Amino acid sequence: MKTQMTVSSVPHRQTTRERLIAYFAQHPIRSALIIFLIFLATSTSLGLAAKAFLPQFQPEFVALIILSGLVALALTGLGWWRIAGFNRASEWRDVGLVVIPFLIVIGLPFLKGINLGNGRSFWYLVVGYALTGFMEEGLMRGIVLRVLAPTGITRSVIISSLLFGLLHIGNMLYRNPFIVLAQMLGAFVQGIGLGAIRLRTNTIWFVIILHGLHDLFLKYTNFPPIPLDVVQVTLTMLYGIYILRTWKREGETTVTAQ
Repeated sequence: MKTQMTVSSVPHRQTTRERLIAYFAQHPIRSALIIFLIFLATSTSLGLAAKAFLPQFQPEFVALIILSGLVALALTGLGWWRIAGFNRASEWRDVGLVVIPFLIVIGLPFLKGINLGNGRSFWYLVVGYALTGFMEEGLMRGIVLRVLAPTGITRSVIISSLLFGLLHIGNMLYRNPFIVLAQMLGAFVQGIGLGAIRLRTNTIWFVIILHGLHDLFLKYTNFPPIPLDVVQVTLTMLYGIYILRTWKREGETTVTAQ
């Protein structure tokens, strides 16, 4: 007599993707740190290579294009586009909470009018900051924040924001170290607010747009950009803390897994 094996009796062999996701779940903080170090090493290597072999182009922009592609590949490989927040409007929530952040980003820079000094570079800046918004948010508020989900809302936001700040150390390849240190601190502060918005709205689209517009409009303000940046990221952080505290009081204390 022949014995028929059912599908359920055949041992399931985990794929590389499944093993990786299981590791993330078991070691969220270690995993987030590994992702950060890999990305930092990759971005630094790309920046150095672009400066050495493509001096006729802007090395920072060349590296940005490649890094954006790598983030897209990572999201595809993990199958995490939707989980990372690239989802449909039907899955969004508390959308009204983004009104204040958009007023901070769009309203404050133009209270003294528009500075058209960078008018000729407008479309270049639009593309550059759109890629920056996608790359940095897709990585930090998409992949890393989701990896840190088992640690809870507060820890996941703080740790991802700290790594987001440290991520900018690679900019020392292109800019003054003191400016980069200030940028790192600003990124950490801003990351608190963006992380909170990402979780409360259950989508990453808003933080990508906020990130890109924030960077872009600083190029067209009549205010001194650095003080204005400090005011904007501080207000965003304070607002983020507020919406996280009210969220907890409403009883939602864990990061939603889609």
